Amino acid sequence: MKQLVKEVLLKLLLSTAIFAVVVLFLYLCGLFNYKPIEKLGMTFSEEFQFALQIVSGIIGTAYVLVVKNPSNYLGFPLGIIMSLMLAFQFFIQGFPDETILYVCVFVPCQIYTLITWIKGSKKSEQEPFMPTFLSMKGFLTGIAIFVVLIFADIFLLQNKVMGNDINFPLVMSAIVVAASTLANFLLIKKKTDAWFYWVLFSVAGAVQLLYIGEWVSATLFVLYIFINGSACVAWCKQTAKENRGWLLGK
Repeated sequence: MKQLVKEVLLKLLLSTAIFAVVVLFLYLCGLFNYKPIEKLGMTFSEEFQFALQIVSGIIGTAYVLVVKNPSNYLGFPLGIIMSLMLAFQFFIQGFPDETILYVCVFVPCQIYTLITWIKGSKKSEQEPFMPTFLSMKGFLTGIAIFVVLIFADIFLLQNKVMGNDINFPLVMSAIVVAASTLANFLLIKKKTDAWFYWVLFSVAGAVQLLYIGEWVSATLFVLYIFINGSACVAWCKQTAKENRGWLLGK
């Protein structure tokens, strides 16, 4: 346990250093022009919103650095805290779909995974890690669900329910929601396809945040691109040829 706690603290220090460099870079580039957003009748100061981005970014980066170690389940409490902070951040920015995503999908999945990893760490023998690709039918079904989720998010939730005009950030937000929802459930099933959706989630999130000028939070998603990309490559390499499903036309 002490070794796991030590690793978490070291990753927190590393992520703090990363974001210190980011803040310095943004300051030197004159990109601290973020203005408070007034949505849903709530107003928060520029300083508060900026601090929220910094803290959620530090905790989020530490989270993804820690959980790369399959034996350290202590990263998931950081992930839960990060998800709640990002949910609040998206809430005050006027993105209810991503707020719902983090509270109703990310947090439960992280809690479930935390419990699963704790149970697994107590077993003397671990099941062999055997990821698989979806079958051709599963692959096409996944794409269909992905498209349906995007359109439901944009036209039902955002446009009809919330009364928002359809714009580029809302489209990116819908992609974030659709991709990460599929990725979470595919990951539980140990499907390598999950990481394609995680990479797409990271790219769409980074583009969305850069577009609205949230440079610090965008940094977190840029890191996600590289981390999820490397995980995708690793899982593809570990997937046996006979388990490559739709890639073999099965």
